[in-house]
Amino acid sequence: MTEYVTGNERTQEYIDRLTGLLQFFETLPQEKRNPAQEAVVALMLDHNKKVLDHSVNHKPLMCTWYGNCQEILSAMGIAYYNPVFDLMFHLGLTDYADAKECDKFNLDDKICSLVRYAVYSMQNRLHPKPNCFIAMTEPCDGQLMLHQAFAQTDYLKDVPVYCIDPSYGHTDEDFRYVAQQLKEMIPFIEKHTGAKFEEQKLREVVEEVMKQDEIWREVNDLMKASPAPLPSFAVGDAFWALTQHLPSGDPRSTAVMAAVRDAAKANVEQGVGPVMNEQVRIFWPDLNPLWGDKLGQWLAEEWGAVIVSSFQQNTPYTKIDTTNLDTMLFGLARRAVAEVPMIRQGRGWVDVFVEDLTSSIRDYNIDAVIFSGHMGHKDQSGVGQFMKKVCRDMKVPVLTVTTSLFDERYTPFDKLKSDISNFLSANGYKKLSKA
Repeated sequence: MTEYVTGNERTQEYIDRLTGLLQFFETLPQEKRNPAQEAVVALMLDHNKKVLDHSVNHKPLMCTWYGNCQEILSAMGIAYYNPVFDLMFHLGLTDYADAKECDKFNLDDKICSLVRYAVYSMQNRLHPKPNCFIAMTEPCDGQLMLHQAFAQTDYLKDVPVYCIDPSYGHTDEDFRYVAQQLKEMIPFIEKHTGAKFEEQKLREVVEEVMKQDEIWREVNDLMKASPAPLPSFAVGDAFWALTQHLPSGDPRSTAVMAAVRDAAKANVEQGVGPVMNEQVRIFWPDLNPLWGDKLGQWLAEEWGAVIVSSFQQNTPYTKIDTTNLDTMLFGLARRAVAEVPMIRQGRGWVDVFVEDLTSSIRDYNIDAVIFSGHMGHKDQSGVGQFMKKVCRDMKVPVLTVTTSLFDERYTPFDKLKSDISNFLSANGYKKLSKA
C-alpha cells in the first residue's frame, strides 16, 4: 500500500480519477450519457479540489459525518469531508483496492464495514488532517468506538473533537437539548478553524436545503407511480450524496435534484419507466447498498422488479423556521436526531421503524420487502420480529438476508440472487421470459 504522509496525496488521487471519469463520460454516445450522474461526479471533483485547497493553504478544514448539521459548517465557509464517502465511491473504480487492504487491518471483521473503513482510513492517513472534527455518536455504538479509535491514532490524537450528545426522545424538549449543544458547537468551531459564524449565511443555507427537501418529496411522490419512473436505488443514491456528503445547501445540487424530478415527472406523464414490465414493487428498509446498481439491474432483467423506495430515500423532513438563530438550531437539531435517514430508524425507537415501514408499504403499493440484514448492526438485528409482524399484518412477504451494505464480497452476489429468486418464486412470481 502507498504510504501517505498528509492525506493530500490520496485526495489528489481522487481528483485525478474523477477527472478521468468525466473525460470518459464525454466519449460515450449521447444516448448512453447520464447528465445527473455526470453532474454529481463533477460536484464531487469540485469538492475534492476545495478540500485539497483548504488543506494545502491552511484554510478552515473539518472532518464530520452525515447528519451532523453540516449546514452550519457550510454557512461558515468551511471545507469538510466525511471519512468514508470518497473511499467507498472509489472502491468500484479501483477493483476494491482499499477493501483488500482493509482485510489485513487489525479490527474485528464482523463489525460494520463502514466503521472498519473509517478507522482504516484514518490510521493510514487517507484524509487531509482537519483543524477539528465533529464526532458522530449515533445511530450505532460502533460510531462511539470509531471516534475513540480516531483519537488514539498518531495522526489525530492532537485534533480537537466535539461530540453532539443525541437525545433518545422525539419531543421539543429533546430537540432543545440538542439545539443548545449546536449553539455551543459554533464557538468551538470558530476557535479551532478561525472561521466566523454569521446568522444570515446559515439562514441562506437552510433555505436552500429546504428547497432540496421539497424536490425530494416531489420525487418520492412520483416514485409511487407504476411503472416507477426511475431505477432501483437511484433517488436515494444521488440525493443522499448531494445533501449529506457534498457541501450543504449548494444551489448546484438543487439544480441536479430538480433535473431528476423533471425527468421523473415526464416519465410518469408518459407512463414509462426503466422497468416497463414491472411486476414486483420492492421496499428496502435500510440504507442503500454500494452494490445496489448491480442488484437493481438484475432484478429488472430477471424479475421485472424495482426497488421503489428505501429508508435512505424516505425523508420526512420538517420545515425549519428561519426566524432567528434559536429557531434554526432547533430545526437542525430535530432533523439531526429524528429525521435523517438511518439515524431516524436506528436510534432505538422501534415504533419509528414500524411507522416508516407501514407507511412505505401502503404509500408505494409494495409487493415485497427485502431486508438487507446490515452486518454488524445490532439495532438492525433487533427489529427483525417487529418487521415480520408488520409485513404479516399487511400481507406482504418479507425476505431477510445478511449482507454488508458497503462490501459486496461479504455475501456472494450469486447467493443473494439465489435467495431472492427462491423468495420471489415461492410467492408466486415468475421470471421474465427471455426473447
